[in-house]
Amino acid sequence: MTNESARQPPIGIDLGTTCSVVAYLDAAGRPITLHNRLGDLITPSAVLIEGGEIIVGKEALKSSAVNPAGYADCFKRDMGRPTFHRPVLEQDVLPEVFSAFLLEQLKKDAEDRLGPIRQVVITVPAFFDENRRKATQDAARLANLDPLDIINEPTAAAVAFGHHHKSVHDAMPGCRPERLLVYDLGGGTFDVTILEVDGETFRTVATDGDVQLGGKDFDERLVNYVAESFIALHGLDPRSDARDAAQLWLDVQDVKHTLSSRSKAMLVCFHAGIRMKMEITRGQFEELSRDLLERTESTTDLVMKQAKLQWEQVDRLLLVGGSTRMPMVGEMLRRLTGKEPDRSQSADEVVACGAAIYAGMLMEKGTSPEAQKQRLINVNSHSLGIVGIDTRTGQQVNAILIPKNTPLPYHKVRKCKTARPNQRTVKVAAVEGESPRPEHCTQLGYCVIRDLPPGLPAGTRVEVEYRYASNGRISVRARVPSVRQSAQVEIQRDTERELGTLDAWRKRLTSGTPGDDPTHEPTDRAFRIKRLDALHTQAGAVALKGPVPPNLQRSHRAALAAAQELERARTELAHAEALRQSAASPAEAATLSAKAAQARLAVQHAQTNADFATLVLGRECLAANFILPEMQVLLPEIQKLRDALATST
Repeated sequence: MTNESARQPPIGIDLGTTCSVVAYLDAAGRPITLHNRLGDLITPSAVLIEGGEIIVGKEALKSSAVNPAGYADCFKRDMGRPTFHRPVLEQDVLPEVFSAFLLEQLKKDAEDRLGPIRQVVITVPAFFDENRRKATQDAARLANLDPLDIINEPTAAAVAFGHHHKSVHDAMPGCRPERLLVYDLGGGTFDVTILEVDGETFRTVATDGDVQLGGKDFDERLVNYVAESFIALHGLDPRSDARDAAQLWLDVQDVKHTLSSRSKAMLVCFHAGIRMKMEITRGQFEELSRDLLERTESTTDLVMKQAKLQWEQVDRLLLVGGSTRMPMVGEMLRRLTGKEPDRSQSADEVVACGAAIYAGMLMEKGTSPEAQKQRLINVNSHSLGIVGIDTRTGQQVNAILIPKNTPLPYHKVRKCKTARPNQRTVKVAAVEGESPRPEHCTQLGYCVIRDLPPGLPAGTRVEVEYRYASNGRISVRARVPSVRQSAQVEIQRDTERELGTLDAWRKRLTSGTPGDDPTHEPTDRAFRIKRLDALHTQAGAVALKGPVPPNLQRSHRAALAAAQELERARTELAHAEALRQSAASPAEAATLSAKAAQARLAVQHAQTNADFATLVLGRECLAANFILPEMQVLLPEIQKLRDALATST
C-alpha cells in the first residue's frame, strides 16, 4: 500500500444516472456523506459545455433550458455504447467522457475536505453487464481515479444496512441471518436484489433489473401529458423547442417531488409566447405511470421466483433510490408483500455509504484480523456463454456455461468439438446474455488457439473453461487435449477503443470546433478507428446483398438476422407513432407517447446491433480477401487508416 493510499480514508462513490453522492469512513469507522462545493450532499449528474468551460452539477442542470445544445445528462444509460445518444455541440462524445467529467468534479469536492484522493469504490446497477462495468472503470481512470472495485448498488445498500445494525448481531451472536430484498429505483435504472446478511458476511441470492427504467421515465410521462394538453388547447407542441422542452423537464420534476407529499401540484408551461397553467393530481400521475410501476412489480416477483422464496421468508424490504419516495411505490410493495417497507436508511445516501464501508474492507484486508472476517459474495446478473453450432440446424447458438444468479467466484468446463477436418484454428467467442441467439447477446471477446497441427479430424475434442472471479473479471481458456495446445484470455471488450485524455476532450469540446483534434494523438487515433469501423460497415452492407463463400456464411447470417430485427423494430415504431397520433385524449396521448419513445429506443438498440453485425461481416470479408467490385472504392482509405494506426501504436 502506498503512503498516499495509507493516508487517504476509504471513499465510496454512488455514480448515479440523475444524482451522485460521495461518502467516506471517518477515523471511528463511521460512513459520512460529503458535502460538495455548494454545500449539498447530492450532486446532479449533469454536464454543460458553455463559455469555454465544463460545468458540472447543479449549475449545469439549471442552465439546461438556456443552452440545451451543450447539455448532457443521463449518460449513465449510454455506458458501454459507442457514443452518447445525441451529439453535444454537434460533436459525438463517448459517455465515459461525461462520466469522467462528473467524477473529476466529485473528486475535487472531496479533496477540498479530505486531501488527495486516488483509490475509490464506485457503484453500478446490479444489472449492468460486463461492457457497462468496464466503461465505468474507464471513466474513473480518465478522471485520474484508481477504482479499487466496482460494487453493485443493492449490495452496497445492504452493506450499509448491515453496518448500521451490526450492534444487534454483536449483542445476539446466535441470531439467524437476515434476508433483505433491496428495491432500488433510482433516476435512470432499477434493480431488485435479495441478500442474506449474517454478521460480516453479505451473500447475494438473486438479482434482476432494468437499466432503462427509472425516475426519468416517470418524469417523461408528465412531460408528455403536459405537452399533449398544450397541443389540445393551442395546437402547438412545447417539446418542439429545445429550450422550452428543457424547462418543461425541470418543471415536471418539481411537480413529481411535490406530489410525493401533496395530492396536487400546479405547473405553468410556456411556449411560443403562450402560458398555460394546469393542475396535476397525484391520481393522474399514478395513472399515467401505472405500467412503469407494474414493470418494477413484475421484476420483483420474478426475482422471488428465481430465488425460490416466499414472502414470509424475507425479513425486510429496503428501499433505495430517490424515486422510492413516490407513495405509489410503498403502496404497491405493501400490497405485493404484506410487509412495511424499511426506510431506516437514507434512500439517497445509503449506496455511497455502503461503498465507503466496502472500500474500508478492501483497504484493511491483510492488516486487520477483523477485516479478514468480512466477506461479500455476489452473483452474476447475466448468463455467460460461448457461441456454438446447432448440429441439427447449422445455426449459431449461445451455449450458456454460467447461468445468471450463480454465486461468484465460479468456473465451468464444457467439452466441445471441432466443426470440420484439418481445422488449424479454434476460435471461442464469449458472449453475455440470456438469448439463445448470439446476435442478441453482448459480445465479450474471443479466445483463439492458432497453429494446430494438420490432419486433425472433425469432432476433435476441445475443452473450454470459463472463470468468473469475485471481482467481476472473466477469463476463458480453451484446450485441445489430443495435441496439448491451449490458449487463455482475460475478456476485454470486443470493440476496445482509445479514450484519449480528459484534458484532450476538454480542449476539443470547449474549442467549439467539431471533428478531430490533430494536436492530440489519442483522440485522433480514436476517430481513425471510428472511421475505419464505418468503412468496414459499408463493406459489410455490400456483402449483405448477395451470396458469400462458406467461410463467411455465419457472419452473413448474423448480419441478415440483425437487419431483419431492425426492420421489425422500425415497423413497430411506425405502428406506435400512428397510435399516438390517433389518441382520443391528452392522457391517452401521453401514455402512447411513452410507448412510442420505448419503440424508438428499441430501434436504436436494433440499429446498434445491425451496425455491429454488418461491421464484423465487412471486416471478415476483407480479411478473407473476398472483395466485391463495390468494395474496391473503399480500399485506398482503409489501407491509409490502417497504416496510420500501425505507426501510432
